[in-house]
Amino acid sequence: MRERYTGKMLVWINGQISPPADAKISIFDRGFLYGDAVYELIRFFDGYGIEMDRHRSRLARSLRKIGIAGFEPERMDSICRELLEELGSGDATVYLQVTRGVQIPRMHAPAENLEPNVIAIATKASPLDRSAGPEKVRTILLEDERRVRCDVKATNLLVNVLGTMDATQAGADEPIFVHDGAITETASANVFIVEQDRVITPPLGGSRSILPGVMRAQTLEIAGELGLRCLEERVSLERLDRASEAFITSSRRLVAAITEIDGKLVNSGTPGPVTLAIHENMLSRIEGAIAAFSTH
Repeated sequence: MRERYTGKMLVWINGQISPPADAKISIFDRGFLYGDAVYELIRFFDGYGIEMDRHRSRLARSLRKIGIAGFEPERMDSICRELLEELGSGDATVYLQVTRGVQIPRMHAPAENLEPNVIAIATKASPLDRSAGPEKVRTILLEDERRVRCDVKATNLLVNVLGTMDATQAGADEPIFVHDGAITETASANVFIVEQDRVITPPLGGSRSILPGVMRAQTLEIAGELGLRCLEERVSLERLDRASEAFITSSRRLVAAITEIDGKLVNSGTPGPVTLAIHENMLSRIEGAIAAFSTH
């Protein structure tokens, strides 16, 4: 009988699973050379993948928008299940990347009929913990110098990385990007503010595209169920400064309270009541989904 893997991470590359140290891909892969690839990150609790339908749909949209063919997003489910089984943990994140493939010699224009490479990385993560409350994040404001097509979940993330480095040097956790006097998103999450009974987040369309976040969509649903007005509209810096609460959403963090912006405390540095209510409702949703999933 094969011994159970006891490490914290496993890698799946085109059907082969290996420990991280043994995972290899060609240096001529267009994802490595050009960032010519798209990705998704899915959070799993007790084997249940949060919002798999939305992740699948967004991956299909990203692949279509940049013209990568040869991978069906529906395969993401079986790849994740295979990885989690080998990892021996239902509490994990799975990062899945689809590249346009290997091209020798390297050329900016992709050759026809390239075979995409599919990479998935499963990493053990903490279980769902209601008692911990929402994570708290400190932020700084940075000019948004990223590519225009931020609505595609592509792997060209250099400016996101540099922004996160700037935030770390400033003693913060995340940069909030600013374009033409209004916020867009952070390096890895969508941003929401609270004005009385209103929950506001920047729109998906407009002059500066943002990522259609999976947890962003769920948060808008939850806010509506809580009787809050949900608005997708421009959030100026002045509006951000006046907000009674602010929070971010992502597959990794779920809901996290913004407690500081450029050194200024938000809601005295604690999660506000709307943030707490949305976080609580989201955990209840996840717990219900896990219970339903476990009975199948």
